[in-house]
Amino acid sequence: MITSYEEFEEKIKEGVSVVVFTAEWVPASKRLVEKLVEYLENFKVKVIEVDVAMAPRVMSEERVFIIPTVKVYLNGKVVITQEDTTGNVAVDAEHLRRALKEVMKRKGVPLR
Repeated sequence: MITSYEEFEEKIKEGVSVVVFTAEWVPASKRLVEKLVEYLENFKVKVIEVDVAMAPRVMSEERVFIIPTVKVYLNGKVVITQEDTTGNVAVDAEHLRRALKEVMKRKGVPLR
């Protein structure tokens, strides 16, 4: 779990990072992290959880206003942003998995 902005920057600076901004008061956000770990287990990506109560500066600096928000970073740069949820974490995780595959293919980044 990320607790500082410096730690966050270090984690996302290289490779593909899927960052899920969560909060205890939004249980679906925590379930989304678990589902993404499951859906992306065969991909060369890092799934990182940022609980906004523990790392409010990260939320502020990354301009996160909705929980859950998922941002995908490639070498420290945002390439995908997905805000809110459909209410079905499996559907949300699948949408993100498809978007991730498409964007990385366009950028020539292998995920496996």
